[in-house]
Amino acid sequence: MSAFIVLTLLILPHFAGITYFIFQFLPLPVLWFILFSGLCLFAFIRLFIFPNKRQAGETTRLYAMHGGEIQLSGCFLCQIMQIFLYFILIKKCGISHKSGIFMLDLVLTLVFIWSVGMSGIIRVILTSSWLSVVKRVMCIILLHIPVIGLFAMVYMARTSALEYEYFSYKIKEKRSRKSDSCKTKYPIIMVHGLGFRDLHYFNYWGRIPKALEENGALIYYGHQEAWGDIAHNAEDLCNTAKLVLEETGAKKVNIIAHSKGGLDARYAISKLGLGEYTASLTTIGTPHRGSVIADLVKKLPKPIFKIAEYCINSMFLRYGDTRPDFGAAADDLTTAGTEQFNKNCPDFDGVYYQSYTSVLKGFFSDKILALPYMIMKAADSCENDGMVSVESAKWGEYRGTITNKYLRGISHGDIIDLKREDFRGFDVAEKYIEIVSELKNMGF
Repeated sequence: MSAFIVLTLLILPHFAGITYFIFQFLPLPVLWFILFSGLCLFAFIRLFIFPNKRQAGETTRLYAMHGGEIQLSGCFLCQIMQIFLYFILIKKCGISHKSGIFMLDLVLTLVFIWSVGMSGIIRVILTSSWLSVVKRVMCIILLHIPVIGLFAMVYMARTSALEYEYFSYKIKEKRSRKSDSCKTKYPIIMVHGLGFRDLHYFNYWGRIPKALEENGALIYYGHQEAWGDIAHNAEDLCNTAKLVLEETGAKKVNIIAHSKGGLDARYAISKLGLGEYTASLTTIGTPHRGSVIADLVKKLPKPIFKIAEYCINSMFLRYGDTRPDFGAAADDLTTAGTEQFNKNCPDFDGVYYQSYTSVLKGFFSDKILALPYMIMKAADSCENDGMVSVESAKWGEYRGTITNKYLRGISHGDIIDLKREDFRGFDVAEKYIEIVSELKNMGF
């Protein structure tokens, strides 16, 4: 916060008191009052309309949010400063708190503080993407409670400050990065996992493909079925790859696959001839050695399993699958199923295999995956992302576990930007830019 704004917060609330003092005790000409009034008007406009300077590449949303954060921080600071100032005026200077000018000054100060706070609240509420709807409502309610409202104000200011720092860093990275940093030699096919399809209006990969394309990558999608078994999905992937090769004239493709999509890709490469046309396979959160969750699903009582199978197969027949097979897909992901799969599908010579995974750090890290996370922790005390353990996800050259230094960690869904959320200490789009940039540097 600039020194100018700090002085504004200290002096501007007392415009009436200072004006009274000028006329009563100082033999100053009217010109001085006009100059003082002009300075106060300038300070008012600066604080309420332009509290911050716009930075290069900064969006309107970030600019408005940063201004709101400055106003909220200023409101909190102003309250502290004015309490000390009034204490000094009453106790040290002997000014009567019952005098009319004192009461007028106090009222104007309270109005000033309220105005600054409301301006900041409105800006942050309308622009912050890190404040969920629930958090916004809670903050608005808590702001009306004495003392507790200060904590809500500080929380809003802190959240918006972290968000501004995060997106400012992204802007700087984007400006400094070469636009062709992800322009690989071969096109990229992104292969989804179980239970999803490649939809036009809801991209399985969130904001990741757009970020890669902005940096030169040529992106295609696997278009395999949501609940197809590995063998049939691998056929779909081969058909997609042929179309990509024909369209681009490339000799090979790079494949980036998530979850079960990694097994679909490995089968296509090993068994269906796609290996000759594949430069690299990057798997992310793929259960190469099975999933405890799949093992438990297969142990469900037969009537319950059959009901689940019927419901899922019927539903996805309507959503585009031509041969959904919940039972076969579950079999493919069991520990026994992947053990047999690994024996039958050895790595193809000439294809570069690498793998990544992510981990959650606790039961409360992800509400959706909290139960499977705890089941897996209880089963074998393994680190996992809510669906797949770290050990199961390792294949080829293991490139590491993706997480952040904060309490949440990164889940099976976070790693594909499923919820389009931003997390402190982790930028999912930047991670994929890093992965694809490395593939480019390797000559793929």
